[in-house]
Amino acid sequence: MFGNGTLCAFYIQMVLNHVESCSIIITIVNVILKINSRLLRIFHRLFATSCSEMRNTMDKKKKILIGAVLTVVILLAGVMAGFLFANAEKKGSSPQNVENGALTNNERPVYDEKESTESPKNQEAQAQFTPGNAWESDGRKYIQYELNIFSTGKKNIESWKITFPAGSGTVMEQSWNCGVESSTAEDGTVSFTLSPVDYNREIPAGEHTQGIGFIISRTENYELKAYQLEAVIEGVAVTVTDDGQSGDSLAEQGQDNHQSDDSQTGIIKEETQNGQTGGSSDGSQNSDSSGKSGGSPETGSSPRPASGGLRVSGTTFTDASGNAVQLRGVSTHGLAWFPEYVNKEAFETLRDDWGANVVRLAMYTEEYGGYCNGGDKEALKQLIDDGVSYATELGMYVIIDWHILSDGNPNLNKEEAKAFFSEMADKYAGHNNVIYEICNEPQNSDWNGQIKPYAEEVISCIRQYDSSALILVGTNTWSQDIDAVAGNELDDDNVMYVLHFYAGTHKVSLRSKLESALNAGVPVFVSECSICDASGNGGIDYDSAQSWLDLLNDRGVSFLAWSLSNKNETSALIQPGCSKTGGWTEDDLSETGRWFRKAIQG
Repeated sequence: MFGNGTLCAFYIQMVLNHVESCSIIITIVNVILKINSRLLRIFHRLFATSCSEMRNTMDKKKKILIGAVLTVVILLAGVMAGFLFANAEKKGSSPQNVENGALTNNERPVYDEKESTESPKNQEAQAQFTPGNAWESDGRKYIQYELNIFSTGKKNIESWKITFPAGSGTVMEQSWNCGVESSTAEDGTVSFTLSPVDYNREIPAGEHTQGIGFIISRTENYELKAYQLEAVIEGVAVTVTDDGQSGDSLAEQGQDNHQSDDSQTGIIKEETQNGQTGGSSDGSQNSDSSGKSGGSPETGSSPRPASGGLRVSGTTFTDASGNAVQLRGVSTHGLAWFPEYVNKEAFETLRDDWGANVVRLAMYTEEYGGYCNGGDKEALKQLIDDGVSYATELGMYVIIDWHILSDGNPNLNKEEAKAFFSEMADKYAGHNNVIYEICNEPQNSDWNGQIKPYAEEVISCIRQYDSSALILVGTNTWSQDIDAVAGNELDDDNVMYVLHFYAGTHKVSLRSKLESALNAGVPVFVSECSICDASGNGGIDYDSAQSWLDLLNDRGVSFLAWSLSNKNETSALIQPGCSKTGGWTEDDLSETGRWFRKAIQG
């Protein structure tokens, strides 16, 4: 019997190693049938003998029976394994199973070895560029991208960095929710490296980032494809290279840098966003739809403290006592990300040490964690309540800023804006120090067709509760197209129009736009500015900064510095390593902070 078992083992091995056809299976079945026949004869003899004979031969028969049973079990297992292997081999080789259109429901195509190793589902991290708006201006082509970084493994990503080539002559015009560094190769090819900010540095397993984006420009079309992602997973760096198009199956797709630096190229791109990484527009305001040119307030002196509601007079405004007023102050960064700077000590330091008479509260809208994108609305409104209370107690003006940025067109969240400003105006109608900035930096939205109609609807909501509050309205191209307002102002006598600049990028051309608008009687308010380049980083251009300051003071234009934070970028007013949220010494301030402190003091 065990001799036959050896033979069966041979057949089993043959099945496992050389399954090619069903004929082998048939052979094995025949063997089983023969063995079963022999087993039946053995069982018959066992039960036909006498009990005494059985007792004499029991030991031997037991051995035979056990051996037979084991042989059958082994053979059955071999047949089943052979059948499964044969079926699998046939399925894998049949072209009918990978034909296009053969998949149904949730089935996925079978990847070959190369595809599966590069597939996002087999990587620990994956990045994806998604193109958005594209437009042309002054011979350059602009395109906006959304970046999503996926944690596709089983471990949290502790940090990440992505480097991608963007071709020669490419300029990073703006970025948000990330840091940006650039490098240029010998052949002129430009590469950019994006890095995280505090709130999106870690990516939990199975999740992905939101709200990261940027805008690049070139003289010709260019589409980002290749990139390299370096992710740190529990202290171990992992590098992934891909074509930039994968990641579609990972998840559904779902600050601010502005402006590009033209100083190096000689190209003035004041039509492009005023840039700061992770920044937001500062809230200052001046508004006059009267079309009259007005006199300038006193210059070279510290700003006057708040003295009642502000009224537009020519291109500037006056307080309740009829005094010309120039507001000078700072804007917070996004309330959702740097809430700690909304405190009484900080505002008091700005008032007493800096000479500031206004603070702007930047409420991001569409960015991750913003008011219209998953943010805690009640917590954000509480920060506004706190900020208004501190400013009121300290005799300062305060700007409530609806910080449009990545949403671009203000009409995208128009209904939210109307509800928000209705609530704010109803709550603060008795506060004559509150100013409303209803759209920070519109983009790809012309004044006549989109921004002005939006402003008319939102302003009407405010006027239901507050007939006299000063209102600030942003202009197209990141609040740089101030000249588009001339001759087509809003029908409201206490509105001002917003201009933003970054001195390292925006120079003579944009200053000329400002002067032209003022000369045409347009009341202008600079609610956001800085002295670095439009990315919010880079070096400081002191000469351009001083030219801007001289012009603003000469014409009595109010201005706010971006931003009240310790973010690791040039435009932040507090040193990155400083944890103090008020009572800052000069050593606690960044170089930008020290410059603006003197500029605000006068």
